[in-house]
Amino acid sequence: MYIFNELTYINKSSLALGYFDGLHLGHRVVLKNAINIAKENNAKSTIVTFKNHPLKILSNKNIEQILTLDEKLKIFEEIGIDNVILLNFEDVSNIRANDYLENILVKYFSPIAITTGFNHSFGYKKEGNSEFLKQNKEKYGFKYFEIPPFVTNERIVSCSVIRNMIHLGNFYDANKLLGYNFFLNGIVIKGEQIASKLGFPSANILYPNNKIKIPEGVYFVKVNINNSEYDGVLNYGYSPTINNQELKTEVHILDFNKNIYGENIKISFIKKIRNQFKFENTEKLKAQLQRDIAFVQIYNRFLTTKIEKFQLNSKYM
Repeated sequence: MYIFNELTYINKSSLALGYFDGLHLGHRVVLKNAINIAKENNAKSTIVTFKNHPLKILSNKNIEQILTLDEKLKIFEEIGIDNVILLNFEDVSNIRANDYLENILVKYFSPIAITTGFNHSFGYKKEGNSEFLKQNKEKYGFKYFEIPPFVTNERIVSCSVIRNMIHLGNFYDANKLLGYNFFLNGIVIKGEQIASKLGFPSANILYPNNKIKIPEGVYFVKVNINNSEYDGVLNYGYSPTINNQELKTEVHILDFNKNIYGENIKISFIKKIRNQFKFENTEKLKAQLQRDIAFVQIYNRFLTTKIEKFQLNSKYM
């Protein structure tokens, strides 16, 4: 996959337009359609997107993102995108829709097709939208594909819905809409070794600044270290029992005792176990941590059983 930080001539493209924060199930349909059209026509699948969230520029507010830019680019590549064009939103936000279509999309990418979600818009005052692209497809010789809302369990999949779920710690439902488990990436740093003294050594990472924040609490997570996956119990918060004043992200990795300081790990969230509590003493805290680990082990068996049942039933579908 090629990544361009400015407009570049790419002849015969199958374009996908959007910001694609989260790359949820609806976004995947947009991208897969662009990829399929490209393959069928010996063209290049090309995403035209932005380095920064459009709402951050329009509202002058910090927008918490489900995926960082690096995470999003990695998934683009895994999906099979050929090219990604990263533009500065402020450079194009005031361009009229006609000019944007003719002097950017058509001029630089000679699109054979353009695919967008049903609610995509572009140009000055959002003049460009699905109807605009439909009206101009014959003039500029491209096919236009408007992907309708992706609905699951009678609910439209959207970033706003997913963000609300993450803010509530509802990863069971959020992960269903994302099509993957919400995750963090981080370098393991040295902590105060308090968890180790309690008998539960933990890996500490810095929570990414521009990533959507989860609520304080204790979570069942999966930890990927050098392509090997482990179960874990993650604590995000201030550790009230030991009067810690620093917000921390620390994960106790089950059945693991290697030194991983300085290594990048991926932490995927499965389910919130509980809120944070202040215990009377560290002995009661240790007893609760044992119960948290037991929860992970029991819930993991539940997940495995569900997968096995699904695979068994799938044989007859």
